Amino acid sequence: MNGVVGAHTERYVAAHGDRHPFTDCWIPAGGAVIWAGDDDWHIEHSITAVTEAMRLCMARYDTKWPDLSIDAARDELAYWIQPGFPAQEPVPGSATWPAPTGPYAQSWRRLFQEADQEAVLLAASRAEEVLGLLLTKATCHHPGSPTVFGCVLKEFRPTGSRPFFGVVVDACRNRTT
Repeated sequence: MNGVVGAHTERYVAAHGDRHPFTDCWIPAGGAVIWAGDDDWHIEHSITAVTEAMRLCMARYDTKWPDLSIDAARDELAYWIQPGFPAQEPVPGSATWPAPTGPYAQSWRRLFQEADQEAVLLAASRAEEVLGLLLTKATCHHPGSPTVFGCVLKEFRPTGSRPFFGVVVDACRNRTT
């Protein structure tokens, strides 16, 4: 994956009005984490880990988050977090695994550069668990529907509030894989 994340980010930023892919994944990831009931641990770390799993997977498959397979994203962070993390490549913030920019970049730094190894591994494990639950919900309740983020998460824009995402697998019953 050497250089793939950086190259994908450059293309994404150019095509999306200078928005970083990490920024665009943050709110959908938050919807998944909140839906999974992640109130018993550090919610910011959980959202950051799910967001990073989505961003790294988007780079691997050169796709946008709505078209991204939940199954592929579920396992992505495990590919990047090695048993010797953070002593072995890829190191968060390196050329291979560049830090994001934008409004949520500080959350990324708090987890991947400032937190201890145990917190990073716990957050990665929690991200895998949340995305596994989301995948199970989509496949068990609606077999035959595509298990991509854009099919199970929907943006809501309440009047006077910030947009948020919620899990709505019913909306995709008639779509094909």
